[in-house]
Amino acid sequence: MNLSSNPLAHRTILTVPYAENPFRSVRRISAQWLTSKFGTAPHTSGHHHLDQMSVLTNQAAYLADGGEHAIRIQLREDKPEATWRTTITAVAFEDFSALLSVSLEAFPNGDATLTPGRPGLVRDLVRDLKPTDGPVPLTLDAQNVNAEGIDRLIDVLCDPARRLPVLVAAKPLRADRLWPDRMKRAMPQCAGAAGMYLLSDTEAVDAFREAIGENHRVAPGAVRTFLTEVDPAWPKDASRHRFITMARMSDPHDQAWRGLARTVQRLSTEAPLPDALRTLSFPDGAGQRHREERKAALAAVRPSDELEVMRKDVGELTDLLAQADEELKEATRTAELSTRTVASMEEQLHAAVERADGDMEEALRALDDAERARAEADVLRRRLRDAGRYDDTVVVTQPPGVPDSFEELWERLNGFERVLVTADKSTVLELDEAERARVWAAKTWKALRALDSYAQAAQEGFNGGFYQHCTSDRPGAGTWSHKQFASSESETTMNKWGAERIFPVPEKVDPSRRAEMQAHLKLGSKGSTSPRVYFLDDTQGATGQVIVGYIGPHLTNTKT
Repeated sequence: MNLSSNPLAHRTILTVPYAENPFRSVRRISAQWLTSKFGTAPHTSGHHHLDQMSVLTNQAAYLADGGEHAIRIQLREDKPEATWRTTITAVAFEDFSALLSVSLEAFPNGDATLTPGRPGLVRDLVRDLKPTDGPVPLTLDAQNVNAEGIDRLIDVLCDPARRLPVLVAAKPLRADRLWPDRMKRAMPQCAGAAGMYLLSDTEAVDAFREAIGENHRVAPGAVRTFLTEVDPAWPKDASRHRFITMARMSDPHDQAWRGLARTVQRLSTEAPLPDALRTLSFPDGAGQRHREERKAALAAVRPSDELEVMRKDVGELTDLLAQADEELKEATRTAELSTRTVASMEEQLHAAVERADGDMEEALRALDDAERARAEADVLRRRLRDAGRYDDTVVVTQPPGVPDSFEELWERLNGFERVLVTADKSTVLELDEAERARVWAAKTWKALRALDSYAQAAQEGFNGGFYQHCTSDRPGAGTWSHKQFASSESETTMNKWGAERIFPVPEKVDPSRRAEMQAHLKLGSKGSTSPRVYFLDDTQGATGQVIVGYIGPHLTNTKT
């Protein structure tokens, strides 16, 4: 994490129904959390030093009638590796509901790797405040659903008011040791970021499949993350809602289950802040009250009391100067962190614009490729009709399209005759947790098709390498953009991080079963993941294939 990276490590936004003052509960839970960390939890407004590195700031905003409208409790911890800032903000409304956000920001002080996690405070808030997401109660554990409750669950999934994902799990057909343990550990980490439901028996699983359809179903032992705007009537919509199979949930070597919490927490963090929280401001109420008190005191002063009042004023002014100095330091520190946040937002905006431009270019290129393929197909159909082969012009079974996930891609690798994938499966499947997983999976499929097409051309006598294949513009050739292809790494990269680019190969390629791979295809160019496909051209070697040794996040180089 560098200085310009996004400091927002986590954010949870909760809607809380209440019958009494919600601020009392938020202060109580926050105080318990602070006391467990520091042994104290000051509740008065202003800045409070909890230790040499930690400052607590309490603020409140008031209505015209004097009632509290909002509160903010912010803890800043200036530690050697980073400045950590936890902010709890709550605002109440006239309809007896309140919005509550808990955010964690990490501002690194160097190159140390930070591993921020969700504040434990979130789980306590969910437990005590009983938040909701539209029709969905947010709980610490999954709610059991039997066959009679399936209609209600379908309504929840399709409700347009829902803004958070919903996890739907189904009990396995047979008892499994790992499955309940992993569910027990994962669900509390999802609390506040997703609704959670458990299909309690086979009757519920069957009823859910009948109600939502085959494409969106949840098989026994599987766990599915339903995003918003579920459309059961559209089969392709099912690919948006990622699932983990029973086989992966019960495999002791597969850690996909950990991705459940990572995914919903990422979605929670990336969700836009509601206007009521985004536009909230907290005036300097303490300073205003002090000025009013001094004005009233001076109005009541008698001439004989002036000397004593002056002495008292000197003492108060000294205290005020010390307080002002402290507040100035805090304001300066806050401004510094705000500057870093703005710089991060500018960087993210620039990256988003570049990514959108790249997506547009790729979409136009894909449309052009599709149009060329369609035109070639029309020419071939006409030739077949002219030859009297009418039956051959009709494709009875439509071939599958691009895979919707890396898991589906992995299952279809045997469709490539001239590409051998030796990449680590777990590294490949971890890409499914990313926001752009579907885009990257489709691009990986295209990349493998291009490599397969090149290997076929090489066997047929094509004179050139992969770059020449992609720029030859031969009819029917599967190609890859030369802008997203690198034939080698820099000397500096290989000297420092060359060991990262040693990947598995068959023994007949190298007796050590390992070989260096520098040639790679770029699946993305922005962000910390920016996946790569590394390969070895063995079309003229022992296998006659292209060997793909790595599919995964960007490896270390001079720019990471």
